[in-house]
Amino acid sequence: MKRHGIGLFLTLAALSAPSMAQAHLVNSGVGPFYDGALHLILSPMDIVRLLALCLFAGAQGPASARSIVLSAPVAWFLAGLAALVFGATATFDIANAVTLLLIGAAIAADLKLPQKIATALAAAYAGFLGFQAGVALQPDNADWVALLGTTAVAGAIVLAATALIASATAFPLRVGCRVLGSWAAAVGLLSIGWIIAMAK
Repeated sequence: MKRHGIGLFLTLAALSAPSMAQAHLVNSGVGPFYDGALHLILSPMDIVRLLALCLFAGAQGPASARSIVLSAPVAWFLAGLAALVFGATATFDIANAVTLLLIGAAIAADLKLPQKIATALAAAYAGFLGFQAGVALQPDNADWVALLGTTAVAGAIVLAATALIASATAFPLRVGCRVLGSWAAAVGLLSIGWIIAMAK
């Protein structure tokens, strides 16, 4: 069991390592909606960040989890649409690392926030991820339909994973969620160190 945990941690750490890459929209051959959906599915670190959001949402309790499940995809789509409309271009290496560290630390500490604050923070994080999705879709001249595809997949992941985590009431499962949060925080911290080392 210990070996599996170490292996998972090393895999997450390797995936979070910043590097120069040009991501292109996957051509599924069945239209821009599915191209956008595949773009997210084939982006491992985006999935890791989404799962961190789900861990946070599920740990807040059923009421907050329901609010987050509804607000996160809307924030994702609107922020991504803003990136497409305004032609935003940016790199988010340090911001991704810091936000993953913070959300992972909140999960590990089992931080419980008032529903409105938890929903606002989760929506802001989802919007941040959606904005990046909008930026990533631009090089291939993707439109809002492709963004809708990424939003649909993100929403499905958030709904399924958050529901699973929020329903986990057994003590060992709650501890397991907090351990996963600590791993997310460790990956974020490792990424910050890696970025600083690469900048020198």
